[in-house]
Amino acid sequence: MSRAPTLVVVDFNVESRFLLVKSLRRRFPSATIYESDDEEKVIEIARAVDLAAIVAHRTHTMSGTELVRRLRDADPQVPIVMVSGVNREADARGAGATCFMHYDEWPRIGGIVETHLRSTGGTIAPGFDVA
Repeated sequence: MSRAPTLVVVDFNVESRFLLVKSLRRRFPSATIYESDDEEKVIEIARAVDLAAIVAHRTHTMSGTELVRRLRDADPQVPIVMVSGVNREADARGAGATCFMHYDEWPRIGGIVETHLRSTGGTIAPGFDVA
């Protein structure tokens, strides 16, 4: 039996976070989605939970690139999609993000997560194959 994916969305802006989660729910309706504006809480989740992917913008006290670095330290394998309203692709990848998405593309986040996981031949959670 397949298990639904577990995802994390971290963004300091409640409305932006809501839109990202809404888009992910369309693609992964049975997913468990943790959402927060607190980097320490998200880093703790990344260490403790077998995540399918993390979508990270920034928090009130931490930039997106620093957040990605800390998340990558917490889980070296999890796909991390960094989002920003400014093109920070080089910085995002340098910090350890798997990919970068401009925030204006938020409706595509579910497809981006799924496409990336398919292209790497991975699964979105143990027992839940995206292929």
